[in-house]
Amino acid sequence: MGRVRVGDVLDGRYELVERLGQGGFGVVWRAFDTRMQRQVAVKVIGHHGEDQQKAALRFVREACAAGNLSHPHIVTVHDLGEGELAGRQVTFLVMELLTGRTLTAVLRAGLPDPVRSLTWGRQICDALAAAHDAGMVHRDIKPDNIMVTEAGVVKVLDFGIAQLDTGAGGLTTTGTVIGSPAYMAPERWTGGRVDGRADLYAFGCVLVELCTGARPFAGDSTPVLMYQHLNEPPPALDPAQFGLPAEVAGLVAELLAKDPADRPADARAVERRLAVLAERYAARASAAGPAGPGPTATVLDRPVPPVAPPVTPPVTPPPAERPAPVPGPVPPQPGDAAPAGAEAPGPVPPLPAAPPALPAPAASAPAGPVLPPLTTPPVTAPPAAADTVRAALRERRSAAFRAATAGESAAALQSVAQDAVVALGATDRDTLATWRDFTWYLSRAGDLDGAIRLLTVVVEDMRLALGPADPDTLSARYHLTWCIGESGETVTAIRQLSQLLPDLHAVWGGHDARVLKARHDLAVYAANRGDLDGAVLQLRTLLPDLARALGEQHPTTVQAWHDLAGYQQRLAQPARRSRTVRRARIGREEAVVLVRRLLAWDFASDQEANACLTALERGTGIKGVGDWILSAPDHVTAEDLVEELLSP
Repeated sequence: MGRVRVGDVLDGRYELVERLGQGGFGVVWRAFDTRMQRQVAVKVIGHHGEDQQKAALRFVREACAAGNLSHPHIVTVHDLGEGELAGRQVTFLVMELLTGRTLTAVLRAGLPDPVRSLTWGRQICDALAAAHDAGMVHRDIKPDNIMVTEAGVVKVLDFGIAQLDTGAGGLTTTGTVIGSPAYMAPERWTGGRVDGRADLYAFGCVLVELCTGARPFAGDSTPVLMYQHLNEPPPALDPAQFGLPAEVAGLVAELLAKDPADRPADARAVERRLAVLAERYAARASAAGPAGPGPTATVLDRPVPPVAPPVTPPVTPPPAERPAPVPGPVPPQPGDAAPAGAEAPGPVPPLPAAPPALPAPAASAPAGPVLPPLTTPPVTAPPAAADTVRAALRERRSAAFRAATAGESAAALQSVAQDAVVALGATDRDTLATWRDFTWYLSRAGDLDGAIRLLTVVVEDMRLALGPADPDTLSARYHLTWCIGESGETVTAIRQLSQLLPDLHAVWGGHDARVLKARHDLAVYAANRGDLDGAVLQLRTLLPDLARALGEQHPTTVQAWHDLAGYQQRLAQPARRSRTVRRARIGREEAVVLVRRLLAWDFASDQEANACLTALERGTGIKGVGDWILSAPDHVTAEDLVEELLSP
């Protein structure tokens, strides 16, 4: 298999002339269409690997989305096809070749004059209105996806993650949010319904950048940006500082409203408001004489006026202290019986003598992970300036642990984490550990959903910066799994904890209290899923290790004994009534395919969507299963959902 080179011909028609760069989900080439005798842009993507297959799916959607939109401010799509290039199969998209600069490049060179900024904003909204009228949401509006041609006209690019307005979440089935964090609306982070108003929020961020040269939120890491978009109001825009009409401030405030219901109704309404503002500004500038910039000014690269850095408002504290929702105890049920055909457990190590009974009933849900926050190492020598900053942040972090409530600890740690990003960098160990500790107290304050969303990002950042087996990374992964289990997503918790345990064992050792606690959690999750035999076998294997490592009277050992006795008692109860077993009429592989299509809303028509929903309902015997699937949290995979659906 050779390399793609200049001069290669695609589909017997498109001669590659120059590689322009790496675009969304593909390599972009300038090419010559030998049939139509014109210069074109060709985006090419190969067919190898799962990631490439996913990219190809989005790639085809880009073609279908953009190809159905004929608009002066949206890039024109000429052709879509498959062919062979350098010995491999590729999918390609042929578009009009634009000459100009991205809005990112324009802003890097200098701030446009106000009338130009307002006019370009109007053109972007005109393009969005056309897409929204067609039932399409772009989902990645940002300066990199907006081209300013040499004629000074805006073109919106890259509908690669555009999706018909079905209200479904992202395009992945693994909880991955697709988009650009600096411009993503709050509902994009939370997995809520996404419609055209998410594009308006992103446009509001772009409009602020167009008018001031600065983004409304200045976080330099995904966790910081996530919490700014979700919790913090943007800094108030001062139109006078940038020579803008006063009404721009009100429009920006509406566009950046946290609640989509508080934003403008549609892009067409925003386009009309910008048209009025541009006309008023042009008239005012014309009346001011030569000193004022006229509506036909062509200078794009004048120096950027001083931009005041965004001011971070006070942190909004998490909810008041309240215990995290923990499922109640599961007492022995006379009606429960061992699953049919269950085999007796195999030989296990001898159990230690049973300890005294617990003084109070135990809950069936795992307690929190045994993961105390990192201790602050003592400073033994006079620190340098950077060390002084680090020591001060660590002291503030330690003080946050001592707050009266979990909510107060969370609020203090969020402030420390944001300051650590500025002082130490987003990927510094102390910064990442502080974000992790923040999520610990956030979950303890009752905000499990918020903790899960942020921990998912923190874990990935820790993997990249510290390594997957780093103790801090492992502690964050463990707490993420615990939060997922506490949220009721037991299947996902079992899968993630089963994947995590070998890493915990390898790094911390088999007799570490945290490893033993994780094994106990896994047994409890199995019991909560109805697998009492599996839970009993796991606890019988675990108890000798607990007794040796922690002692027979240790609370964790006593709790494991109590759980084992309860599960064995439930298994011993005779069945008092027959249990109705729902028999699935669909295979797991087929179900996974259908669930993935539903999550991605991978349908060309309503008829296809209805056929998928009908197949799932008939195959699982569950009415309304589609609504249940679409309401699942982002961290629950298609495989987890199928396991939940098809398990006895």
